[in-house]
Amino acid sequence: MTSNKRTAILDAMLDLVVEQGFHAAPMSTLAKKSGASAGVIYHYFPSKEDIIHALYAKVKSEKRHFMLRGYSQGLDPAVGFQKVWINAYRFYRQQNRESRFLELYETSTFSRDVGNAETGSAGEARDQFVATFRSRRDGGLFKDLPSPVLYEMSIGLALRLARRQEELRPAVLQKIASTVWKSLTSD
Repeated sequence: MTSNKRTAILDAMLDLVVEQGFHAAPMSTLAKKSGASAGVIYHYFPSKEDIIHALYAKVKSEKRHFMLRGYSQGLDPAVGFQKVWINAYRFYRQQNRESRFLELYETSTFSRDVGNAETGSAGEARDQFVATFRSRRDGGLFKDLPSPVLYEMSIGLALRLARRQEELRPAVLQKIASTVWKSLTSD
């Protein structure tokens, strides 16, 4: 029951933030939408900001798991990257509320680094992916460009394409992922 109430609170906050923004999401509305009293909400979270940070950590973790589906260390790097890139496109395309929340959070005054909470195989896969797909000067396979540029040229592109009205066919996604890989690794 405990985790169900906490989950209901986080889900209700996700809806409120996406629909109305951070500042138009009062605790009274959150209580009504989640079915939890203000006292119960404050039992789980000391403040509204703590709810928002916990929600960000949850959504960010869900995004990582989604993106790393089918990825393993044993894959050819090009195949692994392309799989994760296509998964990123699909996450942004299918998880509209979560994508919108991430965008709002990461461009807000609430934004802060909440760390990487995953452990076990999910954490290992993430760590392996990050270690492989970074600039050569940092020990990775990509061109020596700043990390934000590498992100924009890869996952950022998947995000922007996913926002378009027309959904891309699987063959087109594969071709784009392959082109992105080549542009980031070829000299």
